[in-house]
Amino acid sequence: MQQIFKSIAIALQNIRANPLHTFLSTLGIIIGVASLVAILALGDGLEKTGREQIETTTSIQMMSVTPKSIDVVNGVRVPRDTVYKFDIEAARKVESLVQPWGYVELLDQSSRMASYKDSALAIYIQGTLENVPDFSEAEIIGSYFSDLDVANASQKTVLTLPLAQNWTDDPKSMIGEFISFEGKSYEVIGIYNDESRGAQAMIPMSTYLKNVSGSHRPNLAFKSRNIEELPEMRSAVEGWLDENYEEAKEAFTVFTYEGRVEQFRQGILIFKLVMGAITGISVLVGGIGIMNVLLISVTERTKEIGIRKATGARKKDIVMQFISESVTISIVGCIIGWIVGVIGVFGLVEVINRLTDLTFQAGLSFGTVFVVLLIALLVGILFGTYPAWKAANLTPVDAIRHE
Repeated sequence: MQQIFKSIAIALQNIRANPLHTFLSTLGIIIGVASLVAILALGDGLEKTGREQIETTTSIQMMSVTPKSIDVVNGVRVPRDTVYKFDIEAARKVESLVQPWGYVELLDQSSRMASYKDSALAIYIQGTLENVPDFSEAEIIGSYFSDLDVANASQKTVLTLPLAQNWTDDPKSMIGEFISFEGKSYEVIGIYNDESRGAQAMIPMSTYLKNVSGSHRPNLAFKSRNIEELPEMRSAVEGWLDENYEEAKEAFTVFTYEGRVEQFRQGILIFKLVMGAITGISVLVGGIGIMNVLLISVTERTKEIGIRKATGARKKDIVMQFISESVTISIVGCIIGWIVGVIGVFGLVEVINRLTDLTFQAGLSFGTVFVVLLIALLVGILFGTYPAWKAANLTPVDAIRHE
């Protein structure tokens, strides 16, 4: 270990003795590492920004569990003998199970004619629990149902914004009014400001099962708080299904969008690998520059090497000295490149944010630092080996006689 530190000290002395020479030789590594750091940081930032966009604009964190009513046998669709039905009690049980990861809803929907004053419209009636606001970023004007409304089968409703706009120019004025369908009146307690839902009226699931006629087969919908927790939540739900229902894997369809997350992750990985390979050419050129400097150093210091060998220095001591110099020069170049890359990428991010509506951020992960350090060691060892071998194989007599 002492020999290693001594070799590194000698390497730093040589760097200080020829700073311009060393800088020019490491310029390739500086440029290559700066480019690589920028690519990796931009890739991490792009992945983070993309995931945030996907989370807010798609159902990527959603999972649904639907009882199967049909089996496919020999390519023919046949009705199942046993078709399970989820109820509010089952939803409450699984809700307590998935609380660490996210939320659950029990959903079913039917179409009906609904009337408000003298106007009648065809709308969708959706039965829900109280957790719908957790499934969307949409604003609730007024209020949504509470768990007591679900427990008591309250005759309350929340209208989507498009439905309210069909009945009035001022959707807020619908709050406190009553709409009716199938002979029952429902008080409007809120407006769900989500135009993507169309003309819908949401009522408590207990009220839906009690008042809306027809064959009801509610399905369970889940949403994880973030994408990373979705697989864990899915595993817990599938375990719950296996414990409570026979042949659960055949009786239910469990659907998620995890495949889309993986596709996105693979796309970012390909981007990093391709761009990293391109910028790696600069690192390779930098390594050749270091080898060139060390070969010149061997020529310039031939007499010194001969004297060291004549006074007892072994081949491995000479090899260690020149490889230490190579690694030290490489690490110095990588550190400078890392600093330049970080400064450059944050400047580029600022430009991107000014030119677009995105809040883009570069991501500096531990992996980026590790890759840079690994490159420094590999370049130093690979490109320092030949000069070190050449120096170690000089004979003491020839080296001392060298002018």
